[in-house]
Amino acid sequence: MATDIKLDQNGGDWLIVEGRILKATAHDFMLDSPARRRGGPSAFRRALVHDEQDGLTINFAGDYPGGVTVHGNLVVTGDLKVANTALNATIASLQVAVARLHGTTDRVDTLEKSVESIIQILGAVAIPPWRTKKEVEEGDDMGMSTQSAEQLGLVVQYEIDQLNPNFDHEDVISIRPPAGTVVMPGATVVVKINLQG
Repeated sequence: MATDIKLDQNGGDWLIVEGRILKATAHDFMLDSPARRRGGPSAFRRALVHDEQDGLTINFAGDYPGGVTVHGNLVVTGDLKVANTALNATIASLQVAVARLHGTTDRVDTLEKSVESIIQILGAVAIPPWRTKKEVEEGDDMGMSTQSAEQLGLVVQYEIDQLNPNFDHEDVISIRPPAGTVVMPGATVVVKINLQG
C-alpha cells in the first residue's frame, strides 16, 4: 500500500495519514485540545508514553484530569496491576473477605444440617417458600422438593388481594409466619394470594 499525507481534508481541518504502519521514534505522544482543557496537574497532555520500564503508559502522570474512559468491551491479557494504594488495599480486603466467606459457607452448611436434624427429631416442619396457590395445595412439580401444606400437616388460611399489579393470578404475596419458620404440624399458616378476577 502506498503512503500519503493529505492536508486540509474534510472541510480543511483534518490531516489524514495513509499507510499500513505509522511509526514515531519519539517517546511521548501528546493529544491536546486547548478548548477542552480544565486545568490539571500538568502543563502537558501525554496520551501515550513509551516509559522508562519499556512499557506503554496511558495518561502519563495523570496529565488528563478527567481520567481515561473506555467505551465498549475491554480485554486485558496478562496480569492486571493496580497502582492506586487505596484501591490495592480495598482489593486485598475483598480477597480476605471472600476467603472468610468460603469458610463461613461451610459453617452455615453444617449449621443448616444440624437444624434439619433437630427439626426431624422434634417432628417439626419448616414453612416452605411457596410461590403460588398451586404449590401451597399440591407442592412443587418443578423438582425443587417444596411440599404442600397438607403433606406437612399445616392448616392454611387464605387472605385475598384483588388485582395487585405486581403479582400474577394466584401468586403468593406473603406468608405468615414467614417461609423458613419452624412450626409443629397442625399450625396455621396465613397465605396472602393475588386474584386477578
